[in-house]
Amino acid sequence: MPASTPTTELKSAELPIDALPKVYWAIVSSSTSTEAQWQELCNTRLSAECAGCKIKLTGLELRLLASVHHEGEQESPKLERLRKNYCARNTCESRFYRIDVLPDSEKHWLSIKEQLQVATPEIRETSARKERKPFFGGAGVPKFSPARLVGLLVLGLLLFFVVRHFVYGSRIPLIQKKNEYRVIQAE
Repeated sequence: MPASTPTTELKSAELPIDALPKVYWAIVSSSTSTEAQWQELCNTRLSAECAGCKIKLTGLELRLLASVHHEGEQESPKLERLRKNYCARNTCESRFYRIDVLPDSEKHWLSIKEQLQVATPEIRETSARKERKPFFGGAGVPKFSPARLVGLLVLGLLLFFVVRHFVYGSRIPLIQKKNEYRVIQAE
């Protein structure tokens, strides 16, 4: 199966910062794709997010974090902080990141989890993020089923007549009889 067409959905796990460098190699070593193919795919199929401040790491940054850093080489401040087991954001104290992986297959994901479990027992699998549906439709009108809309209209009409009855003393149609007044003419 080609690496560019994964057959599973996005998988997520939460793990400590010191395990982040191991993620890329766990994915590559258990994949049917080669490491060169994963270098190209890592930006679209791998990412991470801090559990506290929600700062995001791309797949490329995770790949660079997994590679050996030589003294004297210029490195981004984000990666320097992560190598020291601190959050990439200077003001955040969180020690956990949620990684999102689009694995080759379900078997690939299980293999990744096994390798990470050995490296860091604190790993916690999380559910993938669900997108929230907007409350309002495209035109700014709430989405209601026809039955619910009719029910709301009937309830509104009923409330109108009840409030009118208590404020003005008028009758409630279909519930109260219509008052009939007869005029008796005096001769």
